[in-house]
Amino acid sequence: MLLVNLLIALNWQSVLVLRELELGVHFPHSLETSGISYVDYDISSSKEEDLLTMLRDVENVLQPHIHVLLLCDVTTTVSVLRQLSGICGTRSNSSVDWCHVSRVLVVGKSDDLPVLLDSNIKLENVALLELPTGQGDFTKPRMWTLMIHPNGRAFADVALSDVEGNVTEVFSNVRFGYNGRQLTVVMKTHPWNYGYEIVNKRKVSSLSLHILQMLAVNLNFSYEVISPRESVWGKNKNGSWTGVLGMLQRREADLAADHITIHIDRYSVADFILPPVFENKRIVLFRKEEPDQDHLLVFLRPFQSHVFIVLGVSLFFSTVLLSSVRFIKSHLSSKDKNVDHNLRTEKLCPSWKNNMDTVTSTTFELYGACLKQGSERHVSHDSDRIFVAAWWMFTTIISAVYSGTIVATFAIKLEKPPFSNLTELVAREDNKIGYDSSSITQNLFQNTKQSDIKGVVQRVRDLSVTDPDVLGINITKHLQRVHEGKYAFISGTVIVPLSYADCRLQLLDTKFGHSYTAFHLPKSSPFKQDLEKTMYHLRDSGILQRTMQEWLQSAPKVKCPVESFPKAVSLIKIQSMFFAVGIGLICSFLILVAEIVWYKGIEGGVSGEVGVSTDSLFEEAADDVGIFPSKLEGDDFVDEFGWIIAEYRNECQPSEVPYQINKTQFFKEKLPKRPL
Repeated sequence: MLLVNLLIALNWQSVLVLRELELGVHFPHSLETSGISYVDYDISSSKEEDLLTMLRDVENVLQPHIHVLLLCDVTTTVSVLRQLSGICGTRSNSSVDWCHVSRVLVVGKSDDLPVLLDSNIKLENVALLELPTGQGDFTKPRMWTLMIHPNGRAFADVALSDVEGNVTEVFSNVRFGYNGRQLTVVMKTHPWNYGYEIVNKRKVSSLSLHILQMLAVNLNFSYEVISPRESVWGKNKNGSWTGVLGMLQRREADLAADHITIHIDRYSVADFILPPVFENKRIVLFRKEEPDQDHLLVFLRPFQSHVFIVLGVSLFFSTVLLSSVRFIKSHLSSKDKNVDHNLRTEKLCPSWKNNMDTVTSTTFELYGACLKQGSERHVSHDSDRIFVAAWWMFTTIISAVYSGTIVATFAIKLEKPPFSNLTELVAREDNKIGYDSSSITQNLFQNTKQSDIKGVVQRVRDLSVTDPDVLGINITKHLQRVHEGKYAFISGTVIVPLSYADCRLQLLDTKFGHSYTAFHLPKSSPFKQDLEKTMYHLRDSGILQRTMQEWLQSAPKVKCPVESFPKAVSLIKIQSMFFAVGIGLICSFLILVAEIVWYKGIEGGVSGEVGVSTDSLFEEAADDVGIFPSKLEGDDFVDEFGWIIAEYRNECQPSEVPYQINKTQFFKEKLPKRPL
C-alpha cells in the first residue's frame, strides 16, 4: 500500500514496472484501481538487446511522460540504468524523453547507493526508496535522490513526512531546468554588417544569441553553436532539406536559434517556438539616383509629359477658335454700311496675307499669355474679350504653378525615388532585381497570386538567364551590387538598419509577405513545451521587445548632411536655360536671314514692275491693308500736295473704288514706330 500511495503522491499517470519475480514484491492495491496506467515486465531472464527493444516499444505507448519503477536487485538495476543512459548520448526525442523528462524510482537498500553512484548514470531524475523491514528501529521508509552538483553527482536525503508516502521534492533536479544539459544549436553565418557577435570565428546574429543566452539561463542548459553544412536557410530537394532546416530534419541539432521565418512549407520538417521573435515583411533596398544627372531638362520637371501635351493641344485649339471668331467678326463688319470706308480697309474683305497675319498674331498673343507677356493688339469685340480673359485666367494659374515648381527645384533638394512600387520597378529596364533564392522570399513569391509579384518573379527569371547572381545565395554580393547602383535587392525587415549606415540607400515597403520569425526545433521535440513557456515569459515581461530594440539600435548610424538654405545655384543646375537661350538665338538669326531674303525679293519685284519712286516700305504697308498704287508711269500718280492717287481693290465685289491717301498720314496711323 505504501508504494502505491507514493506513486499517487508523485502524480504519476503512467508507469513502466520492471521487476524480478524472486524479490517477492507485490502491490497490495491494484494500480488500475488507483487510476494509474502501467506496463508490467518481468526482466529476470531478459538480455540487454531485448531490454533495449522493449524500452523503445514502451516509449511509443507511454509518451510524453515515461516513468519507471525498478523492482530489481542492484545488478539488474545498474544494467537498466546504463541502457537508459546510453540513449542520452543520441540526438533524438528519446534522448530528451528518457534523460530529462522521465522519472526513475528504484526500490532497493541504502547499501546500493555507492554502487549506483559509480555506474555513471546520465539520467537526470533518479531516486532510491528503501522500504521498512519492520525489524529494529527501521520502521519508516527512507529515500535518497540523485542530485547534480558542479563537481559531480551525489545522493541527498529526501524527507518523508509519514509512512503513507507523502513526499516533498523527491526529484529535486526538476527545479533546475535541464541541469546543465548541453544542447546543439545551429546558427547560420550572419550576413549583415551590424547586429552580430563572433562565435567560433563566425559572425552570428547577436539578437538570436542574446535570446538563446536568456533561454539557457532560465532553463539551465548549456549549448554548442555549430554551422549548417550549407550556408543557406534550407531548400527542399526531393524531400531532403538543405541548410539549417536540413540539420533539424536529420536531428543533427537540438535547436535552430536564428531568424527563421514561419512558413507552411517548413512545418513538415521543423516545429517553431511561440511567441515569434519579430514580425517580418518584404523590403526592397536600392541606391538613390544621383541628383545632378537630369539637369539638362530641368525646365521640364514641373509638369509631367502628359501635362505638356494637354497644354499644347489647348493652345492649338484656342488659337483656331479665337482666329475663327475674329474672321467671323471681320466678315460681319464688312457689311456694316455705317462704318467709314477709309477706316475699314482691313475689315472689308481680308486677303490671304491678312488671314495669316491674324492667325500669327493670335498665336503669339495666346502663347505670350502663357509666358506672362501682354499684347499690343486691341480687342474690340465682347466675344474676344471674354475668350481672352478666360485664357489669361487659365495661363496665370498654370504659369504660377510652373514658376513655383521651378523655384522649388532650385531651392530644395528633390529626392524622388526612381520607382514607388513593384510595378514601376519591373518596368525599369535599367534596373536589375535580385533576392536570395534559398530564403523565405522564394517560398512567398512562388505561392503568390498578386500580379505585381508575379511580374517581379518573371523579371528575375529572365535576368537569371544571363546573370545568375540575381538569384544567388551570397548576400554580400547582393549588397555590393546595391551600392554600385541600378540594382534592387528584396529581403526581409532585417535589411532596414542598413539604410541607417549609408545615406545613399533607400527602402521601399512592398506591403507583401507579412510573416513572423521564430526559433525552430526538430519535429515533435520534447524541448518545445519548456522553451515556449520561457519565451512567453520573456515576451510578457517586455524583455524580448527590449532586446529587439537594442539590437536594431546597434546598427551603425550616419548623420546625413543637411544642405544650408538658401544654397547657391550651381552652373550645372541651370545649364538647360543656357541651351534654351542658345536655341532661341539660332532660331531668331535664321528667321532674320529669311526675312531679309524675302524683303529683298519683294523690293526688286515692285521697282521693276511699276517703276515708281515710292519706297518699298510704303508699298509693303499699303499692300497689308489692300491699297495698291494706280498703274501710272513715272511719278504722275503723286500730286503736288503729297497725296497718292490709289485704288482699293475689293476682291468681294467686281468693281474697283479709286480714292486718295496721304503718304505721311498713312505712316503715322499704321506704322508710327517705323521711320519714314
